[in-house]
Amino acid sequence: MNNETIKLIAEAVLSNTRVLEKLMDALPNDAKQEVVNLVAPAPVVAPAPVVAPAPVVAPAPVVAMPTAVPTFVAPAPVVAPVSCPFHDPSSMMTWVMNAYKAMGAEKGAGIQTVLTSLKYQNINDVKPDDYSALHQGIEALLKG
Repeated sequence: MNNETIKLIAEAVLSNTRVLEKLMDALPNDAKQEVVNLVAPAPVVAPAPVVAPAPVVAPAPVVAMPTAVPTFVAPAPVVAPVSCPFHDPSSMMTWVMNAYKAMGAEKGAGIQTVLTSLKYQNINDVKPDDYSALHQGIEALLKG
């Protein structure tokens, strides 16, 4: 069990204890005694005398638990560099189709070579991190 799990459990125990204390405080005195009688532990039988003295163990230090609830922030989406004319799958697809139409079918077939050089088989699989490289490869086809 790691420290984070232990801390989480300790925080839950402390939180529940505080709630129970507040509930007990809200009860009238006679009801408090009734609750105490219901939850009181069974009488403890005295243990046999110990021959050797038990070692003295220092109590564990009390660790203050954080009171703030942790927050989680989603990572920022990957955005293609500014020099790239597209920034999401839809605009990328529109730009590539327009480039294909401008080159024609024969020259436009080179787009697949660009995709393969980027380790993609399908235009729909291109990740935003590779938009700039895709753009540069297709621009080279358009100019060449």
